[in-house]
Amino acid sequence: MNSKLSPIKGHLPEWIVEDKELTTALAHAATLEERKNPTLWIVKAQDPCIVLGSSEREKPFIDFSYLEKEGLSITSRRSGGGAVLVVPDDLLWVDIFIPRISPLWEEDVKRSALWIGEVWLKAMQSISVSGTMHTESMERSPLSDLVCFAGKAPGEIFLNGRKIVGISQRRSRQGTRYQCALVLKWEPKHLVNAFKAAPVANIAQRIQSCGTNADCGRQDAIDALMKQLSIR
Repeated sequence: MNSKLSPIKGHLPEWIVEDKELTTALAHAATLEERKNPTLWIVKAQDPCIVLGSSEREKPFIDFSYLEKEGLSITSRRSGGGAVLVVPDDLLWVDIFIPRISPLWEEDVKRSALWIGEVWLKAMQSISVSGTMHTESMERSPLSDLVCFAGKAPGEIFLNGRKIVGISQRRSRQGTRYQCALVLKWEPKHLVNAFKAAPVANIAQRIQSCGTNADCGRQDAIDALMKQLSIR
């Protein structure tokens, strides 16, 4: 792990930027709530893993024998929504913590989501990824209760109607933690096979079509995101 004060300046205190290489479970369990500075974690997961939402309502439909055969871990996160497939080279996973004392902190949940969504949208546009941001209320379906990328939440980014940036919020008395996943390579076969017995019509085709590649490089996306954060 590398930790440093970044050159993100302007009217804000300096940001803390850290590279984290952890198992998926440990990365979700780790806390940022003691931080007094805005903090950016660039997470490199050590394992392929299916991450369930906090309710774990998708758990009864998972084929655990398939996960075992493929060497996939399973864990859960503290925020809601369906399952997310974490494959280390396929996602850019970024956690952003904004302490309540920061001028960037937003009390309203939807405005908070749209703020981080705007950061991602401008970052993607700056590297020629012409996405759009979902600005309406949460859109759920039986499939999105199983698979996170099948839903639409405020602030999330889409390319030709398919999700490329998924965002969740973990809010506490100390601040807001945004957990963000940018799709570098959309390969959902593990989700398809893990949920193949779920009672959702055309589930394989629908999972395949709910996400897509962002068509950008990992480091380009990190640099673009940091630049947008620097001007907020």
